[in-house]
Amino acid sequence: MKFTVYAAFCALVATTAAVSQDISGSGQIYVINSTSFQNASPADSIGCLNVRGGFSESDCATFTRLDTYPNTLSTSAGNCTFRDSTQPANTDSVYGSSSYSYTCREDYQASSADSLYTINGFNYPFLCHGDINCFYDVKTIPRDNTSVSPVWEYVWGSQQTGIPKGHTQVMWYWKKI
Repeated sequence: MKFTVYAAFCALVATTAAVSQDISGSGQIYVINSTSFQNASPADSIGCLNVRGGFSESDCATFTRLDTYPNTLSTSAGNCTFRDSTQPANTDSVYGSSSYSYTCREDYQASSADSLYTINGFNYPFLCHGDINCFYDVKTIPRDNTSVSPVWEYVWGSQQTGIPKGHTQVMWYWKKI
């Protein structure tokens, strides 16, 4: 699976004219229902991230990206991370015991592990993390303005080559404001 994703990524970069992606300053993060770098677009949006980093139908927060290393994101609630062990783990995933939902909180000190980036060559500024991982995992899709769902990093391995059964693989789109 990892080789397939990597091969698809290399093919995308090799066949797409370099499109400069600006993820500086402030923006909103939209959740895109897609598993394809080439076919995903903002039109595939199924919600956005709220001020605490949760997946919401329409309660979209403004995120600010640090201009300097480690180029992390924050909201008015604080710095954002997948590394907060007080947040729900992705227990449906074989590898999810140390994969915590994305959260933004005032007392969290961000580090380089929290850095998000995009890749020139994408059609849109999709946010990636880690080693060319531009996908995320959601268990439920909010269906109203009061529901908030956790979002986890997409993790997989030989014992589980995709997202857990019943979950949805998504991407994040940065809409600069």
